[in-house]
Amino acid sequence: MIDMSSDVDGIADFLSCLANLERKNSYLFRVLSEKIDCFSVKPFLLKIADDNNKHASILVEISLHIGNPNVKIKECKKKLSVVCKNTEMILKKIKDADNVTVDELLDYLELLEGSGGAVQYLLVQAETFLFMSNEISRLYGMELSKFDELLNEIVRDIEEHIEVLETIKRTLLEEQNKNQEKHPVFKYQNPDAWITPISGRED
Repeated sequence: MIDMSSDVDGIADFLSCLANLERKNSYLFRVLSEKIDCFSVKPFLLKIADDNNKHASILVEISLHIGNPNVKIKECKKKLSVVCKNTEMILKKIKDADNVTVDELLDYLELLEGSGGAVQYLLVQAETFLFMSNEISRLYGMELSKFDELLNEIVRDIEEHIEVLETIKRTLLEEQNKNQEKHPVFKYQNPDAWITPISGRED
C-alpha cells in the first residue's frame, strides 16, 4: 500500500515502481499472446498488454508531477516483493516454453488474478491512490484532482481486464469440455476382459 508517511519523492518512487510493474505485465501478456495456440484469445491478451503500457505512462506522469522519482529496479522489487516475484516467475516460464497449453494458460491466469498477482495488486493500488489523492494534495500542497479521471480510467481498465480474463477462462474450459465429449478417453480396469478365451471354442 502507499505509505502516507513518505515524503513526496517517496510517493513518486512508489508510483514509478508501479509503472515498471505495468510495463512488465504488458510484456508478459504480449509474450503470452505469442506462445498460445488458441487464436480466439490473442486479441484480448494484446488489448490488456496495450492498456498496461498506457497505465505505465499515466503513472510516470503523475509520479513526475508529485516529486522527483529516483528509484532503481532492484529497489522496486523490494517494494513490490511478492507480486514482482510472481510476475517474473510466470514470465520466465512463458519465455522458456515453446508454446503454452490451455491448461498452462488457465494456471497463469489464476495466478495473475490471485492475491499475489499483478492484476489484482495494480487494481488495489490504483483505487487506493485515487482515494488518497485529496489527502496527498492537502498534506503536500499540490493539485492532483486533474489526474482523477486518468486514475479512474486505470481502475476501469483493470476491472475490465478481470472480466475479460474470466471470460477467457470460461471459454477455454468450455472448449476443453467439448473436446473431451468428442474424444472421450476410455479406461478399462481389466484389459484382459477384452480377450476372448480360446478354451471351449467350437471348431
